[in-house]
Amino acid sequence: MLNFIYKVEFVTTMNQKVIAVVAIAIIAVVAVGVYLALGQGGTEEKGTGGETFTDAVGREVVAPENLDNGIVAIGSIGPLRILSMFESASKVIECDKGDVTDKKNGRGYSYAWPYDQLTSYHDDNKLESATVDKIAQLKPSLVIVGNNVYSNYKDNVDILAKACTVVVLHNQTMATMWDDNNKLEATLKFNIELVGNMVNEAKRAKEVISGIEGIMDDIRSLKGQSDVNVYVAGVTISGSNTLNTTFPTYLPFKLIGANNAYKGGSTDSRVTINVEDLANKAVVDVDMIVIDPSSSDKVKEIDSQNFLKYFYGLNNDDDPLNDVAMFVTVPIVWDSINYDCALASAYYIEYLLFGTLTQNQVVEKIENIFKVFYGSHGTDVYSKMITFFEGKSADNNVEFPLLAEVVITEKDGVYSFAAA
Repeated sequence: MLNFIYKVEFVTTMNQKVIAVVAIAIIAVVAVGVYLALGQGGTEEKGTGGETFTDAVGREVVAPENLDNGIVAIGSIGPLRILSMFESASKVIECDKGDVTDKKNGRGYSYAWPYDQLTSYHDDNKLESATVDKIAQLKPSLVIVGNNVYSNYKDNVDILAKACTVVVLHNQTMATMWDDNNKLEATLKFNIELVGNMVNEAKRAKEVISGIEGIMDDIRSLKGQSDVNVYVAGVTISGSNTLNTTFPTYLPFKLIGANNAYKGGSTDSRVTINVEDLANKAVVDVDMIVIDPSSSDKVKEIDSQNFLKYFYGLNNDDDPLNDVAMFVTVPIVWDSINYDCALASAYYIEYLLFGTLTQNQVVEKIENIFKVFYGSHGTDVYSKMITFFEGKSADNNVEFPLLAEVVITEKDGVYSFAAA
């Protein structure tokens, strides 16, 4: 909170009452933010004399001349992920709590940059008055806000913009990444270019856009034909999920033209399958399962156990034609913009379905994805991811080696996974 120093003279009982009211009024001003405390009074956004750019909601924002006071990212739908593509990510001094305290899981950017070592953070996707005051006291050079935050806290964003440079990005979704011309979707391209301009790395922004489009072209060139229906399980959205939760829209499937085993018709972000519907081909028609290891902590839950019991029965009966092979893909974490991991999974599923790549080539291409997204900081992202999931899976008594086949095991009526 900002501090106010004022002198009070106690003359009469009436004066005491009046002054008490004044003190309460001052505290109320602090609670609504920084605006009056800074004495701005105008309508111009705070800037330091750099070039002016238009943000996602039409605000004209002056780019900071330097980033010496650091950068704050607010909102999980874009800001920190886009910023992580730039060297200026080293200037981050505060971000959403989830990027500091939650497990890394499939957030490739969290392996590229040590955000979990930050000591300052705020509640996810929120910009309440106390947060406005705290950030204003930090006096950051730049604040990057997601449009979801702007929509919910517009007045507070405007107040904060009186104290420091604030720019708003478009929200991103995992359903849209490219346009009809197979180029980067407009709002994603806009976000990358805007952040590049705001941190004085416009050249790097062009390199990232070109690099991502090149990766998508490469993935498309490796497409083949397959009638295999693939079920995706374990992707994290609003936390980890049981294995009977699947995804009507899964970006790797869209990119390579794979058949989604979910046939139920829902357009929700995720769908929970009743175990009794696993044999109902109108709901799911499963030939292969790819598993995101982010949800290894849900394997022991009853819905996952019933799911595994069903497929264990299929894979251990006398009919080899109904067997369902299972593979561990690259963790994606469905936080709307983990496009790097979506591209990595697309390569792996191409290997599984089409045979247009060797597994060694898949690894090389995945490592290249992280280099395109994070430059030199992406060099060891994949190896760090492997190590992290070895530990997480072991903690949950599950074997989930990345890019490997797994089989269902059973002991004393409890089901789990082991490397094939």
